[in-house]
Amino acid sequence: MPIEAEIAAALELQQQGRTEDALSCCLPLLTLDLDDFRVHFLVGMLYRQLEKSAPAIFHFSKAVDLQPDLASAHYNLGVLHYAEGRMTEAAASYQRAAQLLPDDPDIFFNLALTFKSLGRYCEAKSCYEQVLAVNPDDIDAHYNLGVLLRDMHEAEEAISSFEKAAALSPAHLPSRKHLASLFHLLGHREKALAAYQAILALDPDNESALHMVAALAGETPEAPPLSYVRELFDRFSERYDETMAEKLECSIEKQLRDMLDSRCGDIRFARGLDMGCGTGLSGLALKERVRHFTGIDLSAGMLRQAREKGAYDEVVQGDIITFLKKTDKLYDFFLAADVFVYLGDLRQVFDLVRQKAHPGACFVFSSETCDAGFRLQESGRYAHAENYVRELAAQCGFHFDCCRPARLRKEKGEWIRGNLYLLTVAC
Repeated sequence: MPIEAEIAAALELQQQGRTEDALSCCLPLLTLDLDDFRVHFLVGMLYRQLEKSAPAIFHFSKAVDLQPDLASAHYNLGVLHYAEGRMTEAAASYQRAAQLLPDDPDIFFNLALTFKSLGRYCEAKSCYEQVLAVNPDDIDAHYNLGVLLRDMHEAEEAISSFEKAAALSPAHLPSRKHLASLFHLLGHREKALAAYQAILALDPDNESALHMVAALAGETPEAPPLSYVRELFDRFSERYDETMAEKLECSIEKQLRDMLDSRCGDIRFARGLDMGCGTGLSGLALKERVRHFTGIDLSAGMLRQAREKGAYDEVVQGDIITFLKKTDKLYDFFLAADVFVYLGDLRQVFDLVRQKAHPGACFVFSSETCDAGFRLQESGRYAHAENYVRELAAQCGFHFDCCRPARLRKEKGEWIRGNLYLLTVAC
């Protein structure tokens, strides 16, 4: 049978969904040493459909060796390299495909994703713009360009892209969420409130939007939804350390360590619990003081970072209240660094810490401040008055050892002020 007939038979089997049979039809052709790019390309496609990337890459590579201008083979190599995490190779393959097919939006879209993964943001932006030049109504391109621009700290341009995506698809919830977040970040209160309300019109039970509407409307629920906190830090986990240290100039863990040094001398604790441990920055700062240190956090993304740092002997995913209720262990050191900004009413956590505390235990934490009681601020974070903390500490059986004013983080160029606290349990 002529090679054209063999290829046609294999293609017919492929169209029938008989991929294995199509491959069996093609493989004998490879033994004929014909060096026909069509055979290698088809075999590559069949292996790709069978999710066998190594032989697929081999045959696509052979196809482009034989036919360097075969754009579809370069494109498929890009797809396979990207899936395997070989971004440099993926970019090279997509770039060659783009040179051959300069008006193909799919190639430029995938190349944009690849450039972003490589940190080549300007080139990724150019690729998305190329997609939109061909197809101005591509919602995914507008949305992904918005995400890229946000990561480039081009907030106003990002808003424009998300607005275009939302205009093309009013029910596009991811664009609505980014718009709300960016308006809030830029201090456009009314626009942020309207954007969060637009989210609720599409998703009435969206807990993050409900929390932020409450914050912007001046309401103060006792606590935010756990899902809000979890989603916030899962999104934030990869860039948390850099953002806190460089952009926000946050050094709460170091300030808490300095307070402990001055108040407790060289005391080492037998068993410590970092409640809301995040990426482990506080654990690293204080691990030398604690023989066995456990970190707990809602966010799986944050805990991955903490594990990599080796800051704790044990890490647990979960919320503080549930953990304290269930644990049968007692601790002599409790830490909550930049945690109570995500909890309004502190009574339950204070009660539980006291119940799980050894005599002589220390409880150190930070909080933003307000005039009285506790309040949900427009930032979405809670603040607690010093008198509220003092009264609650006394009611729950703690000795109020120390309160230090502190500069917690920078926001819009201004310091957010708060307090560092040290409570103890009588021996």
